[in-house]
Amino acid sequence: MRALVRSAEKGERLRASGAEIALGDVTKPESLATALEGCAGVFSALSAATDKQAQEIEYRGNFALLSAAREAGVRRFVYSSALLVDHPLARKVGTFREKARFEDVLLGAEDVSATILRPVMFMETLLMALSGPVAFVPGPQRRPAGWIPASDVGHAAARAFERDITGRHELAGPDTATFDEAYRRLSRARGKRIVVLHPPLAAMRLAGWVSAPVEELANMFALFDAAGYASDSPALRDTFGVNAISIEEWAGQVSRSVPVR
Repeated sequence: MRALVRSAEKGERLRASGAEIALGDVTKPESLATALEGCAGVFSALSAATDKQAQEIEYRGNFALLSAAREAGVRRFVYSSALLVDHPLARKVGTFREKARFEDVLLGAEDVSATILRPVMFMETLLMALSGPVAFVPGPQRRPAGWIPASDVGHAAARAFERDITGRHELAGPDTATFDEAYRRLSRARGKRIVVLHPPLAAMRLAGWVSAPVEELANMFALFDAAGYASDSPALRDTFGVNAISIEEWAGQVSRSVPVR
């Protein structure tokens, strides 16, 4: 396995786990040829924090990666997209809008066998919104979300290569719960009480005038608040053969690797 990283320091953890490291940057297409030399396939899981970054990375960066892959003769491309990227409200979320644009480009590349993974909410989101014993969840978020660990999406990507699974697939684990319920389950699993606060989306939008990442986050959580973020697709289990883990099982794994505060 070869991992594309922007600096040697960023790739040290991957190198320690046995990956070959290739230096490159999707915003610099000329740096990608060497990284793709001899590859049988590409798994792209790029991410962005602002609308501008989404255009540069999620769309143009992935476009450059796909172009370089085709130039190198790579004919398999697995892409980590997101649920609801084609929802009307997703047009206001830069990351989702640009993911949808790239999905169309990827599926239109007739010389590439493409797999698009659309996972539900990453369980890691629960930790990203957590500060000590307090979780900050924008908006009421009363609608349920589906939950999946990033590792299960990685397992699905590996199975896509192994079994030559192509097309678009929604990926969902066994759990569907609101953010509040998910935090209650995480709290019980960790043995530590978590207080969930819900900053108003209107306040975040005001803050978004001076902070592009906050604006993107507010638009994203407005989508979740309006549409939910759940899927009943059995593809993870039935198509990819991945036995998804629960929030409690994931919390146990995280607790063993990260000290509980």
